[in-house]
Amino acid sequence: MAIALVMAGGKGTRMKLDCEKPLVQANGKFLIDCVMDNLQDSTNINDIFIATSHHVPLTEEYAIKKGYKIIKTPGDGYLTDLSFLLSYFESKNPDETLLTIGSDIPGVDGELIDFILNEYRLRYKKSQKPAMCVAVPIEIFEKYDLEPSIVLEGIVPSGVNILRSINKIQDEEVLEVPKIELALNINTCKDIKVFEKFFGDNDGRKETD
Repeated sequence: MAIALVMAGGKGTRMKLDCEKPLVQANGKFLIDCVMDNLQDSTNINDIFIATSHHVPLTEEYAIKKGYKIIKTPGDGYLTDLSFLLSYFESKNPDETLLTIGSDIPGVDGELIDFILNEYRLRYKKSQKPAMCVAVPIEIFEKYDLEPSIVLEGIVPSGVNILRSINKIQDEEVLEVPKIELALNINTCKDIKVFEKFFGDNDGRKETD
């Protein structure tokens, strides 16, 4: 089992919208609700926290009203906030499995989350590497005309990662998953349109393979 951390404290400046990014709507739902619903559908997640900051006061207020658990981070950047979270959980249990996911990745459903966590466990038994970066081949971005945030040797980090609750640099495996669900980080209005095209059925999902 794992604890999920939804990273929702960033400024989200790339969207160039007045509202906070986790409260952007897609398929009639806030992005933060899409991600939370997906995590709650996972059979391998036993607790969920939303990491907020002073950059997203409305998101924090909304999360509290919804009954979501929140942890307020410094809001000084992704790595600083992640270090803060690792220290927080290390003080409670220094060997907890943590899955981090951005609040702007609404297509990664419970089944895919379970697949990623199962792959992590299998690889950890062999390599003993405590961390895993989930990445998407660049071909998926090209196929669906998506703009990657960064390309590293033909793959794009998805924004989904697994770590142990130890605040130090951790050796990591890289898991390549050729799925649009992981490629669709909502950074532009075009990304929203693509998401709604492929996940626009009644329950917000459809088969894309």
